[in-house]
Amino acid sequence: MRKRNIVVGLLLSLAAMVMNGQGKYLTESGQISFFSHTLIEDIRAENQEVSSVIDASTGEVAVILKMTDFQFPKKLMQEHFNENYVESEKFPKATFSGRIRNNDQVDYSTEGTYKVQVEGELTIHGISNEVEAEGTIEVSVKGISARTKFMLNPEEFGIKIPKVVRRNIAEKLEITVEMNYQAI
Repeated sequence: MRKRNIVVGLLLSLAAMVMNGQGKYLTESGQISFFSHTLIEDIRAENQEVSSVIDASTGEVAVILKMTDFQFPKKLMQEHFNENYVESEKFPKATFSGRIRNNDQVDYSTEGTYKVQVEGELTIHGISNEVEAEGTIEVSVKGISARTKFMLNPEEFGIKIPKVVRRNIAEKLEITVEMNYQAI
């Protein structure tokens, strides 16, 4: 009898988790990249280990990434990025917590591409700022895909660019976000 109660309790717990998970989508392999263009050089970096969740019922979005997961074409760039600019040892993660403003216009049960406006708090280098961006959510049989592109000024997040390399790094970086979510 005791075993049966334990099994029933486990099944009820599992059912509750599944019901609570309805309308939630997760990725642990999202991609965020940044690009800087100047006359002197182009700088690119990509992070393919970004975690994110979307709650389709509320439009809430959360993103977290490790700064050391950004990969650069040149190891020296990656070293300077982590040690001198974003200080990854001191500030190991970047986060975004926000919402899709027009979430009511996205039908997560119908295939299609929907234009969205996202707003929220972006925290990098220990400093938080409000950001807004336009993007798309694509609903398909494979899951939910979200994409956006926006500009970001690193100095607004306390990231100091030394004068000696200031001309090598654009004042604003182009940030590209691509997430492929699965239902949880």
